[in-house]
Amino acid sequence: MRQVPVLIVGGSLTGLSAALFLTAHGVPVTVVERRPAVLAHPRLRGLLPRTMELYRQAGLEPDILAVCPPGVSAGHLPSVHAPDLADEHELLGDTGGDSTEAELSPCAFVPIGQHELEGLLVERLRERDCELCFGTEASGLVPDEDGVTVLLHRPDGTAETVRAHWLVAADGASGTVRRRLGIAVHGPGTLFRMATTHVEADLSPALRGRPVGMAYLDRPAPGTTLGPLDSTGRRWFFATALPPDAPVAEEDLLDRLRAATGLPDLRARLLPQGPGLPPVMAFPVGARVAERFTDGRALLAGDAAHLMPPTGSLGGHTGVEDAHNLAWKLAAVLHGGADPALLDTYDAERRPVAERNVREAHLRARARWRLPGHESDARLTDMDRLLYGGVYRSSAVPGTSPPPGPDPLDRLPAPDPLDPRALGGVPGTRAPHVPVSQDGAEPVSTLDLYGRGPVVLVGPDGDTWATAAERAAKALGVPVEVYHLDTDLSAPHGLGARGALLVRPDGYVAWRAAGGPARAEDADAVFAAVLAAVLGRPAVGSP
Repeated sequence: MRQVPVLIVGGSLTGLSAALFLTAHGVPVTVVERRPAVLAHPRLRGLLPRTMELYRQAGLEPDILAVCPPGVSAGHLPSVHAPDLADEHELLGDTGGDSTEAELSPCAFVPIGQHELEGLLVERLRERDCELCFGTEASGLVPDEDGVTVLLHRPDGTAETVRAHWLVAADGASGTVRRRLGIAVHGPGTLFRMATTHVEADLSPALRGRPVGMAYLDRPAPGTTLGPLDSTGRRWFFATALPPDAPVAEEDLLDRLRAATGLPDLRARLLPQGPGLPPVMAFPVGARVAERFTDGRALLAGDAAHLMPPTGSLGGHTGVEDAHNLAWKLAAVLHGGADPALLDTYDAERRPVAERNVREAHLRARARWRLPGHESDARLTDMDRLLYGGVYRSSAVPGTSPPPGPDPLDRLPAPDPLDPRALGGVPGTRAPHVPVSQDGAEPVSTLDLYGRGPVVLVGPDGDTWATAAERAAKALGVPVEVYHLDTDLSAPHGLGARGALLVRPDGYVAWRAAGGPARAEDADAVFAAVLAAVLGRPAVGSP
């Protein structure tokens, strides 16, 4: 039986991203994916600024920007609603990119298809300590206190039993791991069944020179969507809602395409969606969240943990953030710096975010597709607050308390109203982006300090906290980086001249002292206790 540190079941966006972040932390990873290759379906159609921040931290940002056409932004590829493509277009706001101001992030919205992004992830992972196993099925999952045993079925017909210290289930909404673990879900459930295909067709008579990034159409039924696959104007992604038990026939899809475009005589050709895959695929569009994201050494991420409608890129973003949150914690545990109890904070931190984002994606889907009753829905939360206004509450943020247990999505409270421009280093929130430059070089972001291990920021007179941090790091055997901030950088982080801020590897603030301690020995005791708490290790005093 072969032993592996981390086995990821599912080699799509969330699983590949988890592998990227884990290998960036020096953790060897095995990824198994039942499909023979990356799916050619675009699915996610763009990366939100916060998602780009995570890939920037892992070094993938230059590769992503090299693939995207220069000068193309969400504003150049607008989302629209119309009865059909040839009819009048209504511009939809909150595209998920241009609403976010540059003051909040060093990154911008990037219009890249998921198939292109996954291709980049695979290329990067093949250069790292990652075993990629496409065409491989995982079955016979047996979890216990110390790990998970899985039977892998290889494409050549052979089988292998693998023992993983930790298993990440990123096998999607229709995956088997969550069901094998007996984890239930709650939420509105399935909204409708969607059929998708890629088509080659000239839609210029319907567009009449109007740019479109995504068109949400009423015909032939609400739930119909059209979007470009490339810049030629002849390759398109087409999706439409189907009755529950309707067959998925190619000729029927072509008739539906003609109704959607408003071009009754349109000639089109269906294209395959990947190697060995049919041109037409069907799947449920729904909204639901797992009752828990952890089961011993098995951890759910992405659509396996939360399914949301494909509107606003929130589903892909939430899955990538899951992977990012998991990666530093798994790495800290596997490298010996943290206690396995640290992984308990994954559910406490990520499930409330998933509940909120599923609710918002559900509202966006109802509004964009004009589903029955959407007029009475609650007002949408702006994207800035969704991306930057959330707060983690767990033992990995000392002094905060875990959130209450799960509620059905239709009874969730309104999203947290925190204004991301006013957070300024509040514990549990993403550390603020502040541009910095040195010796006339191009400005970078304070966010670029994070990603490797815990980081301590101290004010210009914060030597006492800096010394305490270095002593605590040495005592616990955990590398900690310390940076002294000038006054103009301290203020946006909520620090006085003698204050300090502890930032986790995922860029979230774990603890803050606005000012200095009364005595130096107090700083030593406080920081040792705080750092131990963040890592799930026994306390050495009281924060």
